[in-house]
Amino acid sequence: MKSWFKVFVLILIIAALIAFLLSSDLFKIKNIYVTGNKTVPKDDIIKISNIQYSQNIFKLNSKKIIKGMFENPKIKAVRIKRVLPSSIALDIIEREGVALIPYLGSFINIDEETMIIEVISLETNLSLPKILGITFDDFKIGEKLKIQNEDQMNMIMDTMKYLKNIEMIGMVATIDASDASNIIITTRNNIRIFLGNNKLDYKIRMAKTIVEDLTKDNEVGTIDMRHEGNPIFKRD
Repeated sequence: MKSWFKVFVLILIIAALIAFLLSSDLFKIKNIYVTGNKTVPKDDIIKISNIQYSQNIFKLNSKKIIKGMFENPKIKAVRIKRVLPSSIALDIIEREGVALIPYLGSFINIDEETMIIEVISLETNLSLPKILGITFDDFKIGEKLKIQNEDQMNMIMDTMKYLKNIEMIGMVATIDASDASNIIITTRNNIRIFLGNNKLDYKIRMAKTIVEDLTKDNEVGTIDMRHEGNPIFKRD
């Protein structure tokens, strides 16, 4: 009997503690901190989180909050932390655009997972490579871009990855995949690079060195790397 009584008393204490935590003004949210955001304003993040000031900190449904925040296509990941007694911390990871795709007088901005972040005007000043020569029917912001030739897109994204790995991405104006047998990169100072469609990693590393040398000498032209052997440079 005594052991049951102790259990009963413990349950009452726990119930009283829970009731206190859920009703006390001490645990009403007074501060919401946002970190990690770069382009999405803090106020917008708080708004889509649906976290309310004066709401009890223990009544938050983290899964529901995160699901709601993912409605913003720029948000890739969210971590929610309760900072007792009355603060919430939201740590944001945003999607970063890596390339622009021309579409009906505008650009589709995609990230490294081909997720569509936004559609922007042609006048928007984003210094990202433009992808040319791909075909797609429809798209939806917040979803992956689906093109007719997936192998073509995979080749483009591999090219983007190799360019990023050697810090060459900032030199690139366009990546043209109109001809699946020959990826063409055009640099911002109008040097064209014919890569073909194989050994892209190796060729891009070699191309960077050549482009840097040509840039020093103010040379403009075409670097042909489609064949076996040494690259061929033709001046314009």
